[in-house]
Amino acid sequence: MGLSMRRLLIFQTMMVVCVTALLAVMYGVFAAKSSLFGGMIVLMNTGLMIMHEKRAAQQADNDAQRILKYVYLCAVERLVLTLILFAVGLVALKLMPLPLLLGFISGQLAAFLNGLSH
Repeated sequence: MGLSMRRLLIFQTMMVVCVTALLAVMYGVFAAKSSLFGGMIVLMNTGLMIMHEKRAAQQADNDAQRILKYVYLCAVERLVLTLILFAVGLVALKLMPLPLLLGFISGQLAAFLNGLSH
């Protein structure tokens, strides 16, 4: 895993933990669990992206078409994973929607801010 991806994971984790702690203080433990689940969705997406990056580096042999195929596959898998995990969180676990979304947004915001710094 490259230094930039490690930094991204650390930054995302810090943002999710801060938002979760804030929600725990303001709204209680259940809101914190919901936020943490939303943040976990983002962290799993980042992990999936790292996995695809490693696979593409090992197998693509600098073939632009194969690399692009891995990029598209990663995007589709991340979207499906996100939708499934949101459904699990909201329907199966009956988590609070707003804190779950805030946890998710905090992780995404961290990724966005991390990208701006490069």
